[in-house]
Amino acid sequence: MTLRSHQFADDTPKSDPWHDDTLGFAKFSERITQALVVQKAPSGYVVGLHGEWGSGKSTILNFVRAYLLKWRDEGRDDVADLQWLDFDPWIVSGHQDLAAAFFKVLSEKIGDAAEKRASLRRLAKGAVDIGADKIADAAASVGWIIDHTGGAASKAGAAVGKAALKKAAEKWLSEPSLQKTYFQLVQRLKATDRRFIIFIDDIDRLTNEEIRSLMQMVKTVGRLPNVTYVLSYDRQIVWAALGSFAPTDGTRSGYAEKIVQHEIEVPVPSRTGLMRMLERGLPDLPPPPSAGVRWMEMLQAGLQRWLRHPRDVVRLCNAMQFAWAALKEEIDPYDVLCMEAIRLFDRKVFDWLRDNRETLLGEGLSYGLTTDEKVVAAAADALGDTLSEGAKANIVPILRILFPNKVKMFGGRRGYSSESWSSVVARRGIATVPGYTAYFSLSPSPFAVPKGWADEAGRSETPRERQVELIDAAVALRDEGGASLVGEYFQELSHRISALDRPALVALLQALVDRAVAVMRANNDDGVFGPASAHHFLIGQVLDHLRPGPAAAALEAIFTESDDVGALAALYTDIARSIGAIPAEGVTLRDYIPRETLPKLGGALLPKIVAANAADTLTELPHYYDVARSWIHLGGGVEARTWLAQEALRNGHTLANLSRGLLGTSTDETGTRFSLYRDPDADFYDVDAIEEGCKRFADQPDLTENERSRIKALRDGIGILRSKQTSRPSNNHPDR
Repeated sequence: MTLRSHQFADDTPKSDPWHDDTLGFAKFSERITQALVVQKAPSGYVVGLHGEWGSGKSTILNFVRAYLLKWRDEGRDDVADLQWLDFDPWIVSGHQDLAAAFFKVLSEKIGDAAEKRASLRRLAKGAVDIGADKIADAAASVGWIIDHTGGAASKAGAAVGKAALKKAAEKWLSEPSLQKTYFQLVQRLKATDRRFIIFIDDIDRLTNEEIRSLMQMVKTVGRLPNVTYVLSYDRQIVWAALGSFAPTDGTRSGYAEKIVQHEIEVPVPSRTGLMRMLERGLPDLPPPPSAGVRWMEMLQAGLQRWLRHPRDVVRLCNAMQFAWAALKEEIDPYDVLCMEAIRLFDRKVFDWLRDNRETLLGEGLSYGLTTDEKVVAAAADALGDTLSEGAKANIVPILRILFPNKVKMFGGRRGYSSESWSSVVARRGIATVPGYTAYFSLSPSPFAVPKGWADEAGRSETPRERQVELIDAAVALRDEGGASLVGEYFQELSHRISALDRPALVALLQALVDRAVAVMRANNDDGVFGPASAHHFLIGQVLDHLRPGPAAAALEAIFTESDDVGALAALYTDIARSIGAIPAEGVTLRDYIPRETLPKLGGALLPKIVAANAADTLTELPHYYDVARSWIHLGGGVEARTWLAQEALRNGHTLANLSRGLLGTSTDETGTRFSLYRDPDADFYDVDAIEEGCKRFADQPDLTENERSRIKALRDGIGILRSKQTSRPSNNHPDR
């Protein structure tokens, strides 16, 4: 299978307001641009653009530049005298270097290209002369004086020898004072007919000391005539660095207010825009269920609260791209999305979910049960103690969605969820053991049935042959103890059964019959908890969902086509019991098929049993009881009893197989034990033959330990039965 490549979401600020305006910043940016264009600043002016980290400040500044460039290209008169430039302070360190770098950038950006090159050449030679662009030269001079090496130390120190540095120092000593040179720059800017906009972005990336240095520069030597600064920052970070936090009433005080003369806030993105951005950035996920209630709850209680800024969306999209590439088809995608959001935006809750596996999953217990309510309550209290009341109110609805089996634990009023546990298992939610394990290990457990198998089995286009392959794969898959996981596979299908259409149900039924004997062999001694029980239950579900008419048609075709006597006999016995044709204790009667269909199935089965007996292939079956039961019900009582007697006396292996219809099983920490749980039915069993077989084969050398234990249990059970018979009064004559 070829995996489709995915691309991480791009965190680069957008620059095209006409094509990249996902969040509606274009109109806002255009209005800022218009305000900057029409305003004059004879004494200089500082505009602040405030927004939290990742809110889109850089995109807005890029859009402003785009509008300026467009208007200039269109020949608008109000931008003819405008020049704009960017200053990136975070690539410069130190107060002196910061101011020097600023004036160097200013000198490089103003004037035409030829003058800039000439100015730089003069600067490199250590001779600052007033050229054709006096403003450029004045700015260069200020930068030169602040950084007395003329830039050699900060830009080209490695290429400048000691002699050059000495010459630069001597030249600096002969230059006019900084104050005088700065005054010349101010006067020239006042006299010019040009205006300048200086964009300084990402101020909140700087250290506190660097923030203070930059803002001091803007307030002092950077406050220039006809120069408007547009500063971009997170207010809380910058105000804190300056020693004056923004009060809750929105006012500003102290030093910060004296620097920034007008502040604009980045508009809050619309929820629709952020959700559209999320949709575009996520990997290819299957659509949410058509009912959509759970997805809407996730949106309202979680995603719309977590995703406040564009960068929040980018972070979540990139996290999901990575996680889904590893977990695709092994867990519910929207549970993964929710868990990744919790990991990014509610870390305390995520750590608690990771550290409380047993409390959340209740492994080995039925839905909604727990071993110790006090333990569960203590775990919930531990989570609550780490969160504020507001945080708890926000996160609890999400936890109820993710862990519907723990609604009561998270304060649910009714103590149960509107989502069925079958639905949780079918989508392999984080609340299931395989889903939880897959997410926190970033891979499915080697001891879990792959979710993709069950998903494929539920599709209408999956043919019978592929259904058989999937069952075979599940039979071969083993848990930590070496037992087959085919029973778990059948349970996964049971939870999905209501979603299967008729073609899928028929193909699955055919495959279940085709592999019935393989499942019997995989059952070992697991009894009602083994895969054979899950196999039996799943067949009943399939027939129930097919309804009597289609179920009868499917079964008639199977009984006609198949030669698997063991599988057909087991299926016939189960159906006959379900409709009451064969009496059985504890069986709920179900009309899986019309009663008139059973004789048709028996008519197809009986000749196949007789033929298999004649060919001596019945002995190869793992279980004999269902064949004997069907044979007797179809009129072959004598033949069935004779066959079982022959198997009892054939060898120890066949005797041990025969015992499966007579022995009960109990298992604890000491191992598995067998016992005769009922007197042998004389219609089935020749007790004398069984007793003789036990004597002959109890010490057969090639028996497995399991087979030897079975034969011993048979011998002991029959011995007890004989003792009871001989101790009865002589006038008490039992029927059998």
